[in-house]
Amino acid sequence: DPKSEQVLIEWPSGGHNGGCLQFGPDGYLYIATGDSSGIADLYLTGQDLGNLSGAILRIDIDHPADGRPYSIPRDNPFRDTPGARPEIWAYGLRQPWKISFDRATGDLWTGNIGQDLWEMVFRIERGGNYGWSVTEGSHPFRPERPRGPTPILAPVIEHDHANFRSITGGFVYHGRRLKKLRGAYIYGDYDTGRVWMLRYDRKTNKVTESSELFDSSLRLVGFAEANDGELYLL
Repeated sequence: DPKSEQVLIEWPSGGHNGGCLQFGPDGYLYIATGDSSGIADLYLTGQDLGNLSGAILRIDIDHPADGRPYSIPRDNPFRDTPGARPEIWAYGLRQPWKISFDRATGDLWTGNIGQDLWEMVFRIERGGNYGWSVTEGSHPFRPERPRGPTPILAPVIEHDHANFRSITGGFVYHGRRLKKLRGAYIYGDYDTGRVWMLRYDRKTNKVTESSELFDSSLRLVGFAEANDGELYLL
């Protein structure tokens, strides 16, 4: 119905607009948004809960409410925070390029493109603050800037720009063809074409294994997951 159409977000710049929409196992729509700044979080959106940029949003599109074509799930973390946009599920992201859900655990993963030195992978938590632009990954970036209300969380893994320059998030592999990779998060890099894997222990919150799988020598735009769990490179 065209009458029910409504703009959720507009970006003031031509870059860092995000990179994915996914329905979660809870049936809600998750939207990855970049910081909408050309460089160095120009508009200071990363830590600003009053702005939809630099965040993962979570909305219910099946139950419109309050004059909008969607509603806010009751357990969204900032629903009752004064001045905060209730759509925000997590924040502090510069450019979350491709998000995905682990079909076995429901965990939400994203690659996050850094600026000067680091590319990173995050496992997104409810209400999580991933640091930008106070930090770039686990490293100080503009530590004097105002911070959001929740603690800054470290990346699962990060790569310096000698190896990665524009990370592309992937999927946790649950296919049958590559038995040795089952349960591993597969991701890569847009600029270098490298494809990597990591194994993550949810009990200790630590990476137990990480290695490069191969170098495709191609621009790696994204990954796709088939119904049988096999992965495809785009």
